[in-house]
Amino acid sequence: MRTVMLLVFMALCHLAWISDVSGASADGALQLNETIQSYDANRYLDILEDRDGTLTISDMGKPEIAERFAHNDGRIPGYGYTKSVYWAKLELDNRTFQRQWLLNIDQPPMDKIDMYVSDGSGQWLFKRTGDAYPFAEREVRNPDFSFYLDIGPDETKTVFLRFETEGAMIFPVKLATPVKHAEQQKAMDLLMGASFGILVVMSVYNTILAFLLRSRTYAYYVFINAIAALLYASLNGMAYQYLWPEAVWWNNRAIVFFICLAHIAALLFSRNFLKLDRYFPNIHRLFTWFILIELANIAVLFANYSAGLRLAACMLVLIDLTIVGVGVASLWKGFMPARFFMAGWGVFMIGSVLTLLADAGMLPQIFHIRYASQVGSVFEAIVLSLGLAARIQSMRVEKEQAEAMLIQSKQQAESDFLTGLYSRRYIVGQFEALQSFPDSRSFSLLLMDIDFFKRINDTYGHETGDSILKQFAAIIRGSLPEKGIAARFGGEEFVILLPDCDMRSAYGVAERLLDSVRKYPFRAGEISIPCSASIGVAEWKGSELESFESCVRRADYALYEAKKIGRDRVCVAARQKRSMAEDAVALPSE
Repeated sequence: MRTVMLLVFMALCHLAWISDVSGASADGALQLNETIQSYDANRYLDILEDRDGTLTISDMGKPEIAERFAHNDGRIPGYGYTKSVYWAKLELDNRTFQRQWLLNIDQPPMDKIDMYVSDGSGQWLFKRTGDAYPFAEREVRNPDFSFYLDIGPDETKTVFLRFETEGAMIFPVKLATPVKHAEQQKAMDLLMGASFGILVVMSVYNTILAFLLRSRTYAYYVFINAIAALLYASLNGMAYQYLWPEAVWWNNRAIVFFICLAHIAALLFSRNFLKLDRYFPNIHRLFTWFILIELANIAVLFANYSAGLRLAACMLVLIDLTIVGVGVASLWKGFMPARFFMAGWGVFMIGSVLTLLADAGMLPQIFHIRYASQVGSVFEAIVLSLGLAARIQSMRVEKEQAEAMLIQSKQQAESDFLTGLYSRRYIVGQFEALQSFPDSRSFSLLLMDIDFFKRINDTYGHETGDSILKQFAAIIRGSLPEKGIAARFGGEEFVILLPDCDMRSAYGVAERLLDSVRKYPFRAGEISIPCSASIGVAEWKGSELESFESCVRRADYALYEAKKIGRDRVCVAARQKRSMAEDAVALPSE
């Protein structure tokens, strides 16, 4: 936001500075001298508005028509979107030995430009150009419009220019020698090439990322850059020169067509990048309506260019302001990638609004403003690429947090919250996993029960009982073999799984465990509480088909036997003799 505010401040300072950028206006003829090879002819123009477009070159000599010409104030003539035809008069006085000059109008979207040059005998030399004619008819094959002028030394000539267009009425007029014009055109081509090169490189790079990451957001970003490149190529006349030089009808509508597509691309990208369906569902639906309006505007454009152009200009302001507002709201909600979105889109919006206001005749036509939108688009492409990287990083962090929560939830599901040992669910899964090994060997299961635990709860309270359970869990953890797995089976029962352990080894583990219990000083605060436990041992053979419930049942019968003959001891279960259908038989209780 600080970046955007700084750019707004710079734009305002820039507007304050441009009021005098053109220099003072001059009266009379433009004098060509040997020291200057390029001239800004705008300050020497006299301009006439022909509202109904009926005036001809023969009318220019009439006194009443001549009186209607007004001297230009020195800035680039700009009259916004108008149906009027404009005439410009330029007097040239050649004080050089240079005979050949180029009269240049750098406004590629201009539909028709007619030039009339006096030949000294009362006749007019006529030439025409504009994007309403095939590109091959241009006298100079450049994206802008140029006419050759032949003016002898110490010769004066009068030039009339007639401008007609359905777009913005802007006609910057310059005069230069062919060599100087070529140098200026080369510099402009380098600048345009750099901007288009950045858009192409960013598009190719992010296209690869879109395929690798299968990301719709990256695809929308590439869509924005591709449409932006085509839009500015159309605005600058390069598309007409290189892509469709004979398609006059299409070229006249290409700019507005790509403006509509650019809006659609921006809306798709914005609602996906800012996750509007999650945070702002109503704005998400509004963006869908905007997209439908732009699609309808494309249909209007093909039927009526002027109506389509005006609707596109209105939608540009509305869409830009809405997107900026949503970006601010997303940033307010703490969505950090919105910082990059606001920086990139904010600069582009400022540039687009400046260019639009200049086209509408509300701001002067100077280089900084005319190309502000294109510069903003390049800046936006770079910053949004960084924003996508930040968003991917944000998604990665969110994914890691989700995975961590999943692991935590899994651990909570697989562990007992009181003792920290595994849960019954986990031990069942481990039992079945050991059975599934192709080379499964024997393993054993210990079922341990705390003797007279109900009496402890009744005498000392459940809080003390919980403390005793935790102490038993600590003893079990300390007595486990390397591969042993211990779980709280429920209440005061614990189950221990001993992989690769036969009956004899399991019996030894159980005896050592009971010996640790006998030696452990069980306490609850300052009170010493004598405790003991009984253990039943069951062995599972690799060749046997036995369920977990059946194995536990055998261990439980052994545990019941240990309690029956005196408690505080280990008993071993008999080999499996029961069928799988008997697993649901009720177990004996304490």
